[in-house]
Amino acid sequence: MSNKRRTAVITGCSVGSLGEALAFTLHERGLKVIATARNPAKMDGLRKLDILCVMMDVVDRSSVEACAEEVAKSTDGHIDILINSVGGGHYMPFLDFNIDDARKLFKMNVFSFLEVTQAFMPLLMKGKSPASNGSKGLLVNQTSISSLLRTPYHSTYSASKSAMAMFNDTQRIELAPFGIRVIDLKTGSVESNFGPNRTNAPHIPDNSLYQPIKDKIEFVIQGTFTESYAEERMPWAKHVVDDLLTDDPPHQIWRGGHVGAWKCWRISVNVRMARTMTEKEVIESRKKYLQRFS
Repeated sequence: MSNKRRTAVITGCSVGSLGEALAFTLHERGLKVIATARNPAKMDGLRKLDILCVMMDVVDRSSVEACAEEVAKSTDGHIDILINSVGGGHYMPFLDFNIDDARKLFKMNVFSFLEVTQAFMPLLMKGKSPASNGSKGLLVNQTSISSLLRTPYHSTYSASKSAMAMFNDTQRIELAPFGIRVIDLKTGSVESNFGPNRTNAPHIPDNSLYQPIKDKIEFVIQGTFTESYAEERMPWAKHVVDDLLTDDPPHQIWRGGHVGAWKCWRISVNVRMARTMTEKEVIESRKKYLQRFS
């Protein structure tokens, strides 16, 4: 795929993010990159490379529309690649999580992708550099391997990623007649600011059914156990960009630490964890849980 004058728009480009790593790498490959984030101050590293940085809060419709208008003015009304890379996490046994928090996560991980895509599609339809297979532009959705994992205590996050993966597959069919190639980016464990942000995750309530294994669950929630499996950001970004810039990019891109065997191990570990509670602990936990409703 020729990189001449190709333009890529990327969401979620705050410092330390996967979006930032993709922006650096695409810039190095000669593309015009437009990086977006909710807080422009967190894109200073990209700005120093003369990368255009635009404020966009993906969960705010007016902000998305304003960003699309600004991008249109700076690109003569067309872009060639749109990468939805922004995302949030939510980790908690489903009986304990706050429903409003779950709604907010779906707004971030699903509906913001759809809203951004709708806003930028008129620009993507006018992409000037079709690949050899005739596609005009690339739409890339970061769904991660969590879209396929039935991981205990991660139900909201995995469900949001699974929902976006299904949207991705239907978008591919609906947009194919118009020359838009839709790609599902299934990322495994990668070092980024996403992991450290988990340290602010809520704690298991004292009257949770899972209080006896509270420490084990919170260890998983914080994500520290995956650090030894994580791939570094920049090598990950290089592999992803190599995949994207081929003449015939695949429908799915699997990159990141242990995207194969690692996911099966993670499932088994978390399932076994829920079964480590003794019969006495189960009885006491059930008693405290039911006291919520008495």
